[in-house]
Amino acid sequence: MAFNHGVYIQEQDTAVFGVRTVDSALPFVVGKAPVGAPVNQAELVFNFTDFVNKFGWSDDTETYTLCEFAKVYFQFYGNAPAVFVNVFDPDVHVDDSGNPDPSLVTAADVVGGVDSTTGARTGLELIEEVFPRFGKIVGTILAPGFSHDSTVYNAMIAKAENLSGHFKAMAYIDVPPDAQTPADIVAFKSGIGSPHAYVVAPGVKYGDIVHHLSIHAAALTAQVDANNDGVPFESPSNKELRISEPVKAFTIQEANYLNEQGIATVFKMFSGYKLWGNRTAAFPGNTDIKDSFLPNRRMANWIENNLVVNTWQKVDDPMNKRLVESIVDTWNIALGGLVGRGYLLGAKVYFLEDDNPLTDLANGIIRFRINYLAPPPAEDIEFILVVDVNYFKNLFK
Repeated sequence: MAFNHGVYIQEQDTAVFGVRTVDSALPFVVGKAPVGAPVNQAELVFNFTDFVNKFGWSDDTETYTLCEFAKVYFQFYGNAPAVFVNVFDPDVHVDDSGNPDPSLVTAADVVGGVDSTTGARTGLELIEEVFPRFGKIVGTILAPGFSHDSTVYNAMIAKAENLSGHFKAMAYIDVPPDAQTPADIVAFKSGIGSPHAYVVAPGVKYGDIVHHLSIHAAALTAQVDANNDGVPFESPSNKELRISEPVKAFTIQEANYLNEQGIATVFKMFSGYKLWGNRTAAFPGNTDIKDSFLPNRRMANWIENNLVVNTWQKVDDPMNKRLVESIVDTWNIALGGLVGRGYLLGAKVYFLEDDNPLTDLANGIIRFRINYLAPPPAEDIEFILVVDVNYFKNLFK
């Protein structure tokens, strides 16, 4: 030890570390934008004007799906921000006369890939750049106009289930435009069973313009989250959509049948069309509360993403009592705050000997257990009416 003479100070790390919340519903949208838009570049956009400046504009939103998303997400629901990727390349997608033709964009363009020589990403693969470039975590993945294609929705689901090796999201999927009857819609959905997928049907209209329901559902989801401090504990179901009408209106029996098969739809009980459906695509095959209910699955995603981002700073710290207490105390306080605000019904962090065999500890592996419960939606509210003849006695009072 060096010889010291005087007064010296040593700082010790604070026992509880700060926790910042991550995005719950940040959309990552792959689609088509007008000629002049950046091609196969992920762009973080904060408002409608920002979108027009970066991607241009066309009133033909049925062709240019990124314009459709921007109008609905920013202007109809007042959300921000979103990440956009345009895959329409006017130098590649040309017709026989050499004219740019957005109809030539394929599912393969949307799925994209990684160039083996340059490492450049295209299409959905650009989602891997969002966190390292922007410091944001995607919550919702969309590909309007293409998500009904099996190669596209499988790629979306794969990303949603394991994003950048650490994070989780939801894929919002439209049924094919020609699937208009409940039987056709259910037949399509039978190929999708992931808890990280939310299947919606049918299309919707705003005036005479047809929109993809996945866009409105994602925008409504983000709006509901924003009303709850960004915590995704509340279902967007039975909340009003900014639409004129659905392309196909269903009866309550038909709408509930779709819900029973893990499909969300549109329904109007009194006034205003509402998104109708709490279940992920995992239902009815999977009835686990964290997988079958959309808000419960999204809460699990959000909690897990928060754990990764905020505990990362502790990786490679000495595995001692101070580390254990710091992690346990920090997350008990953070989760307790969610309980106090009604976002969780209960939560507790444990460091248990049974979860940490000596062989794992000796190999640098340490585990913490979190028991929690997010409230499921009150999907079925029932009353029990009983005739009590004793009330006849009131006649004699």
